[in-house]
Amino acid sequence: MKKLAALILFLGVLIAACGGSDDEQPPSEFAPRNLTVLVGGGVGTSSLNEYYPNAIEIRAGDTITWRMNGQGDDPHTVTFAPDLSEVIDIVPKPNGNPDEFIFATTLVDPTRRAGQPVEEHDLAAYINSGIMFGYQVGEGVPLIDTFSLKFPEPGTYEYSCGIHEFHRGLVVVKDASTADLPNQVAIDENAQREIAFGQNIVDSLQGLVAQETTVLDIEPGPDDTSRFIVAAGMGTPEAEVLEFFPPSMTIDKGDTITWISSRFHAVVFGGDEGVPPFYLTERRVRGTPYVVANPRVLFPSEPSSEYDGMGFRSSGLIGYGQRPGGLGFTLTFTEAGTFPYACPIHSGMVGRITVRGE
Repeated sequence: MKKLAALILFLGVLIAACGGSDDEQPPSEFAPRNLTVLVGGGVGTSSLNEYYPNAIEIRAGDTITWRMNGQGDDPHTVTFAPDLSEVIDIVPKPNGNPDEFIFATTLVDPTRRAGQPVEEHDLAAYINSGIMFGYQVGEGVPLIDTFSLKFPEPGTYEYSCGIHEFHRGLVVVKDASTADLPNQVAIDENAQREIAFGQNIVDSLQGLVAQETTVLDIEPGPDDTSRFIVAAGMGTPEAEVLEFFPPSMTIDKGDTITWISSRFHAVVFGGDEGVPPFYLTERRVRGTPYVVANPRVLFPSEPSSEYDGMGFRSSGLIGYGQRPGGLGFTLTFTEAGTFPYACPIHSGMVGRITVRGE
């Protein structure tokens, strides 16, 4: 009898143990993870300006590492701030001349010092990756291609790119015990679907680049001349082709071209001196060197709307919003010749105007 009672007790313990399996009662907390989100994308003159995936769900205690993606020309940041509307990109240079502007040191400088632990998200704190140029913009400016941030508390947190005001992302942090959240494989699949959507846009536009018929409009001008409307860049803010449409044109002497931009570009004819760079660097007493926006590119040159192929002409920064050059730039070509030009902000964005004589 004693043996039977012992056997029954043993079976009861075994059944109770089986009833407490992980399948029925998940652990109260999962091990913290380090998950990856991609920043931007594109190759050459295609530019994808989003975080991939745009929104991500994680657990409290997880860390996200943002990684620069693709080989495009546009810089980005990953910036968290109590008020994202106050994040600014270009500001007057301290103690500089009226035409001297720099990229804000709050964007250029990472908030995490070299050798320090990974930062933790704090709703009241300004946290910034530094500018991810994807290439060495100047001596002393750090080459940043990743940025990591740990999220200790549940909540919904929006962040942005300090260079592209429309470029925002979302981190949704669930409780540390939440099950069935996307793993890195699922996150990567979402990212690739979103990238493919943008890539389809730029691929369709790339086919238009070499066609002279891609001018936006042709209007009659005085004395049998024509006015051509040319796009400087084309696409959505999140997926753009950094080209002139078209990059090569043949017009007649006396014709006029107006370039318009939906984002931020410049139209610069360098003449004999060539096209200057947009990004300049300048040492400062402490910290990362200033990243200076070249005033010859940032601001319009002399106001003459006629161009004979000699000397320097700059539209200044053009595009929607408060751009120094306004929305567009117009030149009337008064002499025959072939005149190269470029957008110095984007290295592969070049064009050529061939003007036929009488």
